Amino acid sequence: MPIRLPRVSLKTVSVACKLDADLHADLEAYAAAYQAEHGDTMPIPTLIATILWDYLQHDPDFMRQRRQAAAAPRARSTPASTVPRPPGQDRHNGPMSQPTPHAQGEGDAP
Repeated sequence: MPIRLPRVSLKTVSVACKLDADLHADLEAYAAAYQAEHGDTMPIPTLIATILWDYLQHDPDFMRQRRQAAAAPRARSTPASTVPRPPGQDRHNGPMSQPTPHAQGEGDAP
């Protein structure tokens, strides 16, 4: 499987994590195989970023959400403490946590 390097960004974020020893060994083996095939070394952090980027690009649900978010008009950001809330709704419970009134059918008591 060919490896495509992720797009280069001037803004990066440092992330530290612990890997399972077997996963780390697999990553080192993959990096060695890449070097043998391409004659170029790929550091483990670059390899991890490349694999994650490729995984996200091939997740159809994630990509659909990203396209929808990009297409939606962006509202001006307002601090959460100044956003008015409907009566009975605190900041920890969204509208889905509120009881839904049920429509009365014919013959039901009011």
